[in-house]
Amino acid sequence: MIAKITGGKDTANLIRYLYDTKKKDHTNPHLVASWDGFAPDPGRTPDFDATKRALVADLDLHVKQAARLGRAPEKHVWHCSIRATKTDRHLSDEEWGDIARRIVAATGIAPDGDPDGCRWVAVRHAPDHIHIAASTVRADLRTARHWNDYLTADRELAAVEKEYGLFQVIRGDRTAAKRPTRAEQEKAKRAGQARTAREHLRTTVRTAVAAATSTEEFVHLLEHTDGILVHIKHFPSGDVRGYTVALDGDVNAQQELIWYSGSELSPDLSLPKIRKRLEATEPQHSPRRVNPWHQATAAAERIPHHLDGDDDAAAQAHLAAFGEALDALPMRAPQEIRPQLW
Repeated sequence: MIAKITGGKDTANLIRYLYDTKKKDHTNPHLVASWDGFAPDPGRTPDFDATKRALVADLDLHVKQAARLGRAPEKHVWHCSIRATKTDRHLSDEEWGDIARRIVAATGIAPDGDPDGCRWVAVRHAPDHIHIAASTVRADLRTARHWNDYLTADRELAAVEKEYGLFQVIRGDRTAAKRPTRAEQEKAKRAGQARTAREHLRTTVRTAVAAATSTEEFVHLLEHTDGILVHIKHFPSGDVRGYTVALDGDVNAQQELIWYSGSELSPDLSLPKIRKRLEATEPQHSPRRVNPWHQATAAAERIPHHLDGDDDAAAQAHLAAFGEALDALPMRAPQEIRPQLW
């Protein structure tokens, strides 16, 4: 299931759209759930226009009350569409109503057990999806706390898919790095560089993480990498709080160095996440000295065996470890061959 969330200013316009039978795939529009279970339903009455006006007035009640106090937000309409996958079975109105209640609760529009939650309705006008229309003004005239509503809705829909036996959409872990902007690409091109400064720094930091066994060693490796400038931030206690990095010579229009925090390079490169990862990786101690190159070669040779097995988790772990070994090579290889590995 996929959710799409938008905001707006006009409740009447949204309700008009949801009940417009002239639109493609809009057939038999009707309510499947509402904030109190008794909202007027324009799709189930002979007087459509009057019932529609009544529904809009009910949804906007607290907005108008807040407006008299000068506390109504400019965009007070919350609109969430939820669509099932084409291969999913057709859900009943009761099932869609349950899903709608879970979504408004999860996103903070109408939390479970909160008598002051926002007013909302769920409209179904097609077999495979519903629309939730809500006001963002609560009964206590405060604005709903629905930050990160897309993420919380998506998380709830993942649970719904499992419980209802629906197709489970593949979701990312949201740790992927952002693609370079056009401006960054053009700047790199003018400088004759194959990669943008951000991409260069990201690769360098990942290499340092892969090669390090502690936060202190990670910082040390960065500080001793040619062409990389590092600024370490500390708490009053002296403990490391964070870091920023810059590529020597990468400046803005004011000729000031452009610094990037770890999280700006990639969400998984923030210092807390790096520290957590390094702390979970204990160095291996052996009673006899082992050649690390022989260890890496032997481990790589065993990867095909794990890929042929039935344990997908083990196969993925070995591939991830192999990738990190490649990342670490430029910093762990003999000095004379390092330039060939960068």
